Amino acid sequence: MPRKQQPRVARQKTRQLDDVLLAANVPSRPRIGWIASIRQALGMSKTQLARRIDVARQSLDDLESNELKGTITLSSMRNVAEALGCDLQYVFVPRKPLEKMIAEQALRRASKKLGRVNQSQALEASAIETESLSRAIIDLTKEIEVKRPANLWND
Repeated sequence: MPRKQQPRVARQKTRQLDDVLLAANVPSRPRIGWIASIRQALGMSKTQLARRIDVARQSLDDLESNELKGTITLSSMRNVAEALGCDLQYVFVPRKPLEKMIAEQALRRASKKLGRVNQSQALEASAIETESLSRAIIDLTKEIEVKRPANLWND
């Protein structure tokens, strides 16, 4: 079982990844797919590429089709990329900064936790005022962001 990272190290890695990913300019897949686009740009026929990867032409048609459907394997993409003189790289591109995703999740966790506590206290007529509850949620959110507990992403 992997060791849990220290929160400071985890935050540093998050910032480093955010910096790299926010600076990345990853183009969208071409309408006809990467295989067909690179093959055509090189002036290579389907038959020629099929020979290079040692498959029947119909299999290459299937590979190009599977790429468009999102069912092609990384292994197949790697083989085709090699035959096209390319490197295959894949990357997850977050829709928003990782730090923001963590902050939003920490807020959800804090709101849920303190909401349950406040609800049970309401039954005992000792609920926290709205303003105090808001400050408590902000404080707990910051604490969760810093500590990054193992259950952060337990929904």
